[in-house]
Amino acid sequence: MLLAVTGAGGAERWHGVSVFGPEGLKYKPGEPFEYLNPDAPIAGRLRCIGRGFSKIMPFGLTGGTVQELEHHCFEALGIKSWDDDEAYSLYGLLAESFELADDNSSLTIRLRPEARFSDDHPVRAEDVVFSYELLHDPDMNPALRLHLKHVERMVEVDELTVRVDFKHFTRSLPVYVCRMVIFPKHVYGKAGVNLGEDFREAYPIGSGPYRVKSHVMGERIVYERRDDYWGKDLPYCKGYMNWKEIEYQVFFDVFSQYEALKSGLVDYKCYWQPDVLHRLDGEGLRKGYLKRSYFPITRPTAMKCVAFNLRRPMFQDIELRKVLVSLYDFDYINRNFAYGESFRLVSYFHNQSQLRAAPGPATGTVREILKALAAKHNTPSDTYVPDAALQRGPYEIGTDAEGTLLPIETRVHAACKRLDEMGWRWDAKEKVRMRDGRKLSFEIFVGGTDMFHYTEVCKMAGVDARITTLSGLERQSRVRNFAYDCMGGWYDGRKAPGRELARHFISSEADVKGSKNVLGLKNPAVDEVLDIMSRSTDRQTLETYSKVFDRIMCSNWYVIPRYWPTRDHGVYWSYLRRPDTYASGLWTHYNIWWYWWFDEERYNTIQEARKKGEAVEFGE
Repeated sequence: MLLAVTGAGGAERWHGVSVFGPEGLKYKPGEPFEYLNPDAPIAGRLRCIGRGFSKIMPFGLTGGTVQELEHHCFEALGIKSWDDDEAYSLYGLLAESFELADDNSSLTIRLRPEARFSDDHPVRAEDVVFSYELLHDPDMNPALRLHLKHVERMVEVDELTVRVDFKHFTRSLPVYVCRMVIFPKHVYGKAGVNLGEDFREAYPIGSGPYRVKSHVMGERIVYERRDDYWGKDLPYCKGYMNWKEIEYQVFFDVFSQYEALKSGLVDYKCYWQPDVLHRLDGEGLRKGYLKRSYFPITRPTAMKCVAFNLRRPMFQDIELRKVLVSLYDFDYINRNFAYGESFRLVSYFHNQSQLRAAPGPATGTVREILKALAAKHNTPSDTYVPDAALQRGPYEIGTDAEGTLLPIETRVHAACKRLDEMGWRWDAKEKVRMRDGRKLSFEIFVGGTDMFHYTEVCKMAGVDARITTLSGLERQSRVRNFAYDCMGGWYDGRKAPGRELARHFISSEADVKGSKNVLGLKNPAVDEVLDIMSRSTDRQTLETYSKVFDRIMCSNWYVIPRYWPTRDHGVYWSYLRRPDTYASGLWTHYNIWWYWWFDEERYNTIQEARKKGEAVEFGE
């Protein structure tokens, strides 16, 4: 059910893996992705706005690594397809073929004999086994192990063959095995090596198409395309990563980013504030040097939100969480900050009708499952499946019985009344609500104009909500040690909902420092549902339990849902070219990094026109 056959004569070997069986693989062996341009030249330097960094390699649990290192310098066994109409699928990159045992007890992977690292050392089975064992090194992020927790072992069969033994098979497990990044054992597995300390500023040795050319710590890094890249003629790689060089520069404010774009220090900027984007009218846009484009979003939504840290006693109160969620004034935010180009997220599968829970009372199998989970897991002291999960599907809190959203003034008044009933009374001296000597005060580790407005609305209700901005290292340390009240959440279950969401919500990860379970969620009903979603081998079971998950999560109000854009946008120099097919399963900046290319003729034309002050005009 999970692997697709390559064709005649290869009944036991497959060229890719998919979570939904042979029909999940859209492309045949040797067939390129439709959003690639195989004729794109390898040319030019792509200059990007980067983020700050304090180390080169990703090893170690402190410090920030450089941008896109794993995509540029390293590779996984498989490369992911981003077609909207394809299930979660990967095609062999370092791996040449895959074979699943008849009893699903193991997966055999055959490597491409031509694959080589940037030091010309061949990629071999021992590197795959080493990379798996590396996940258990104390200098590796513990969250990386979660996806492969059902792997018993990886065994080197011969120098090009690896057997992956499963202790518990799930339908998405082969996919996550194929996503594992492969590191060279002869470099990072030497005796006496301390991963976290010995490679902080060492340039990486990987099998990817780029190597690091130069860097200034914390300011910029330049990658250069390898002339000897082993995979340049693979069908999945022709038209992928088309830049001779890629440079990331750090700019510390939006104004400097805008000026860098206008002057040509960077080649593009995505995700402007919509009001700024609509008013943007520089000389470069008027004369055709720059383009402002909008791109469709057809991919499913993720849950973009603010997550409550449930480890804080205050946030264990579901009634308080509901009040705080009700104070998010989406209508004002969308109208004034987003030009009406966003919609409010409600469900964890907002625009996936096959996965999203329906409004109103639960019915049929979904209702029976919820009742069974409540009977099994609810106790007198803990309600893991609230009655609201059965009685009302996902909805925007603050609506009346007819579903009409109440004005924010009405919601603030209702919040004040409810907080009074809960014992959170206004203290004129402290100028905040208090209960039992404790202030109703919390910090939020996420920026954005919507959150600044949210804190202002909270003040109207007597709640001291404030945005905290920290340096990279301090923020990283506090997040790793769960020393925060609220922080930004991004819960993406778009391709393989069970495994993708499990890393964020599974109870066993709640107390593991550095884990993705920022909520600190320990809900056995959610654990059971995610386990079934991960193991299900048919779409109907997955869809049913996704709706159960959606109802449980939404009825517990663990997060403040935010918003989702109706379209992507970007401003870029006109010498950047793009394929005819836009990979709308990805954000715009990923499309630019991975699939666009540099047009030298257009570049020269623009430079001459700038000198003369003349306009230019190009087609797509």
